[in-house]
Amino acid sequence: MSSNDRYNLQKNSYLETIENFKILISNVKSLKDKNWGCPWQKVQSHKSLIPFLHEESSEFIDAIYEKTADNICEELGDLLLQIMLHAEIGYEKKEFELNDVIKNLNKKIINRHPYIFKKKEKVSIEKSQQIWENIKNSEKEAPHMESSISKNLNLKIKNLPPTVGTNKITKVVKEYGFKWESTDQIFEKLEEEINELKEAIKSNNDSDINNEFGDIYFTLLNLSNFLEINPESALQKTNKKFLDRFSIIEHHAGDNIKKQTPKDFQRLWQIAKQQLMRKNS
Repeated sequence: MSSNDRYNLQKNSYLETIENFKILISNVKSLKDKNWGCPWQKVQSHKSLIPFLHEESSEFIDAIYEKTADNICEELGDLLLQIMLHAEIGYEKKEFELNDVIKNLNKKIINRHPYIFKKKEKVSIEKSQQIWENIKNSEKEAPHMESSISKNLNLKIKNLPPTVGTNKITKVVKEYGFKWESTDQIFEKLEEEINELKEAIKSNNDSDINNEFGDIYFTLLNLSNFLEINPESALQKTNKKFLDRFSIIEHHAGDNIKKQTPKDFQRLWQIAKQQLMRKNS
């Protein structure tokens, strides 16, 4: 295929994409139409759609792990629908519209990649990340922002999932020198927090138990950050590993699975563990 043919194919694809996007905009407006729209869609708000955004994000992540192109494509479409719905809600409330979302995104892409759109120079991954962070931080140094680091972080994380919030806290305070020097330090802190949880459990104080468990979780997430491990990815793999082992337990126990004692489960767990180790070796 000649370069001219490839150019024409790509151009036709772009044109088709634009036409399909126009149809999508029209379809979403039809869903939200005050007279003839979907009764459920018409009453949704930014806040009421949050659970669905979480759900669609999780399903998209699952599709990535499953490495199924069709599923990834479908789940991306579901995520795009969430974006379109929020943009339409913004338009209805006279706050912003889809065009503002796209314009702001284009502006951010151009501003945070000056080596592509202004200087046309090649940079390393490390330098590109540093440029991104520097520009991002300068953009947020606005007059209306609180000067306190802790107040800024409170504003940033208040509506984020807790694990994401912890990661953001750890990264920001690290820039100011508040950071771990080694994994040994973190393990010492983890041991301290575990002992405090044990004491809280002994005292049977629900509030203290909850607080100490949170401290352990926070420290573990700090460890994952220090080791540059994605905790969500690690947990996803562990969930799969557990279910793979439990599947073997189900096979061995059969219809008697509900009659197994804790000791029986421990024995079957070791069988499943060894079986999978042999399979993966």
